[in-house]
Amino acid sequence: MTRCPSELALEAHLLDPEHSPVAPHLLACPGCREKLERMEREGEHFRRFVYPATLDAVVAKYGPRRRRTWMWLVIAPVAAAAALFLIVRPGPADDYVGVKGGLGLAAYLAAPEGARSVADGDRVGAAAALRFKVNPAGRCRLWLVSVDESGQISRIYPTSGDGGAPVSQAEALPGGAVLDGRPGLERFYAVCTPRPLPFVELERSLRAAVPASVQVREGPTLTGLPRGSRQASLLVEKQP
Repeated sequence: MTRCPSELALEAHLLDPEHSPVAPHLLACPGCREKLERMEREGEHFRRFVYPATLDAVVAKYGPRRRRTWMWLVIAPVAAAAALFLIVRPGPADDYVGVKGGLGLAAYLAAPEGARSVADGDRVGAAAALRFKVNPAGRCRLWLVSVDESGQISRIYPTSGDGGAPVSQAEALPGGAVLDGRPGLERFYAVCTPRPLPFVELERSLRAAVPASVQVREGPTLTGLPRGSRQASLLVEKQP
């Protein structure tokens, strides 16, 4: 029996059906065709209603005058729809930006003409909406944080609790984030630790590694983390 393709493979098929390697399987598998139709409906609903309404509400409430650098968007947990909207082309599972020590971090930019991947150092709108994906290369506790040129540290994921979120495989992180509208550099750090790491300890490590704006651009490796920790970082330049 031929193994059914993953949801990621089905998303890639939706993006480029003419060159999809799973097209022959879909012709012979009613179950996968039904799943594909459901993903199409969810993706269209997300694109037309969920994302615009959520983004408009957050920007209207927080706007560029708020000091906090990031506002977390609590988006309906429709993983297939979110991934379909934010990934405009299929890509290999391990080609994430900023891989260090076995951890991968990728960012995707939501734009009017569609979404695109964000490379390290890319310029983005100062009020851009981003989504993140990680490849932890094994079980660990994940933190995603950012630091800007002013030294302000923002907690991106998880948004609540302490110790980091348990992860074990490549996945898109729930929700999304909107930049604060202020031009400048911002670097994101994904940190995976073998044991729960209190946020205050991660914050201490960030402040020691990035004491000034020049370090934000350079992206130094964080120190003082538990033995066996993995990390990756990605820089964006926010522009008006």
